[in-house]
Amino acid sequence: MVGKTCLTLSFTEEIFTDNYTATVFENYPVPLIVGGEEFVISLFDTAGQSDYETLRAYTYKESEVLVLCFSVCDRESFYSVVNSWVPEIKRHTKKKRPVLLVGTQIDLRQGAQHEVTTEEGADLAKIIGADCYIECSARSRVGLKQVFEHVVFSALKCRKKKSTIFSRFFGR
Repeated sequence: MVGKTCLTLSFTEEIFTDNYTATVFENYPVPLIVGGEEFVISLFDTAGQSDYETLRAYTYKESEVLVLCFSVCDRESFYSVVNSWVPEIKRHTKKKRPVLLVGTQIDLRQGAQHEVTTEEGADLAKIIGADCYIECSARSRVGLKQVFEHVVFSALKCRKKKSTIFSRFFGR
C-alpha cells in the first residue's frame, strides 16, 4: 500500500484513517485556490492491481497531469514506478503529459536501510522525466497541499505551452 487513497482523502475531506479500503476507481472534484485563483481539479484515484490496467488507461487519456506515488517505506513500490507504472503510461498515452513523482508516508520514515531517501526520489524523478518530486504525509498533512498545487502549476504550464504553439502556428 502506497497510500494514494489516504493522500486523496486527507486532502479532499481532511480525514485520515488507518483502515485500508481497496479502491477500484473514485473521482474527487476538489476546489483549490492557487496564486489567488480558484481551480477545480478532478482527482482520479485508481486501483493499483494489474487487473485494473484497462480502467487506469481510461484515466491516463483523460488526465492533464499524472501523479505517480510510491511509499518511502517500501522500496518495492519505488521500483514499481520504473518497472510497472512508467511503462504502463507509455503503452496507453500518445501525448506527453506532466508527471509528478510523489513519495508518500514520510511520517513513517525511520532511517531504515530499506527506506527510500529524498535524494533517491529526486534522482528517480529526473530519470523518468517527472516535472518534480514531492514528499508528503497523509497522516500529518506535511507536503499535502504542495502536491496538489504542483498539479495545478503543471496543468497551467502545459496549457500555456499548447497556447503558445497554437499562436505560433496560426501567426498570432
